[in-house]
Amino acid sequence: MSSRFPGFALLFTLGLCALSAPALAHQVWLEPAKEGARLYFGEFGDNLHEVSPGYLDKLSRPTATLSTAAGEKPLSVAKQRDAFSIAGRPGKGEALIVVDAEYPVSESKEGEKTVRSVWTPAARFAGSLSAQAPKLTLDVVPTGTAGEFQVFFRGKPLPSAKLTMTAASGWSREETSDGAGKVRFTLPWKGTYALLVRHREDSGGSRPGASGPEAFDRASFGTTLTFVTSEGLPSPPPPPAAAPNTPK
Repeated sequence: MSSRFPGFALLFTLGLCALSAPALAHQVWLEPAKEGARLYFGEFGDNLHEVSPGYLDKLSRPTATLSTAAGEKPLSVAKQRDAFSIAGRPGKGEALIVVDAEYPVSESKEGEKTVRSVWTPAARFAGSLSAQAPKLTLDVVPTGTAGEFQVFFRGKPLPSAKLTMTAASGWSREETSDGAGKVRFTLPWKGTYALLVRHREDSGGSRPGASGPEAFDRASFGTTLTFVTSEGLPSPPPPPAAAPNTPK
């Protein structure tokens, strides 16, 4: 088990940004709002929210679904300055799921070869920590056992996945999923947590695009599960809001 601190995380993220597109070091996540929920793009533990105009505009067409025992319900999504507002939030045993399947294709050089990569950012907001079924291509869900979560990829448990649990204060822990895709965390604070998992496939394919099929050589996925708990110690305050990145 390892920990990280907000300042170090910010420096690490900025280092990644210097090497590649800033968005690739980021995550998307959901939080409850006064009415419904909000989808953010940036770094949860660093209190970094990208804005529009800016890198928030990289999220081209996020779709939101409320998953309930009665079925799936599409929800409206509207872009604001620093987030997308979602017209709904999950109740106990329900989940709000958001995915952007049309994040722009990126290109990089590997020797003489041009590699086309796609990234699928996604988020799940669990209304409670009761057991939930996977819905996303890369998904992480509560199992119903205290502090336990399970990672799935294409509907199957994903072993050896690296996950980072982060509290709103910037406190975080990293763990690796076992052979059944399961992982356990101790949650010391009350409040909102974000559990991030990433996975990459080094195989090509094609996906639907706004102007037709888009071929790619590599596919990456990043999914964040957020939830709110009333158990634990009072949470330390969040770090000061970080300035959004300026597109070059």
